[in-house]
Amino acid sequence: MKKKNIRKHTKIPYGLIKINNKKKVMAKAIKQTVTPMWLEIKEMYKKDTNGSDRYGKNFPLDGELRKKCDEFINLMGELTGRLGGYCVIEDIEMNLWKERIWSLVENAGLLPEISWRDDKEKDRLEAAKAKEKEEDNYDFNDYEPSDEELLKNLNY
Repeated sequence: MKKKNIRKHTKIPYGLIKINNKKKVMAKAIKQTVTPMWLEIKEMYKKDTNGSDRYGKNFPLDGELRKKCDEFINLMGELTGRLGGYCVIEDIEMNLWKERIWSLVENAGLLPEISWRDDKEKDRLEAAKAKEKEEDNYDFNDYEPSDEELLKNLNY
């Protein structure tokens, strides 16, 4: 009795995903969607960027690039949900697709500043000011070296 090669198909909005022998393979319909979508986003970024990565300074927050990035991110999320985080789409690993879109969104200034970074920087600046103020108020004439410092400076 021969074993049959069982193939399952899962429909997604942009084509079919074939699962062959426990290996996830992209069908051609998706191959014609993901890369052109990415290339369109990338070209839009290259053409219109001003080089700033500050939030809202490079591209409009409600502009066309933001909308296309959101669509691409939603597609990646759906593919990840259906295929897992370690699948290969168009001969490129899912993690690389995600890294690409993350980098573009970050460099386009479409991500708000992380609040804890601002708080951490503010705390660092306050500590530096306090240390500077403490040094300004220190009277070096009242300084007495410790015993260790005296022994260190003695030459026998």
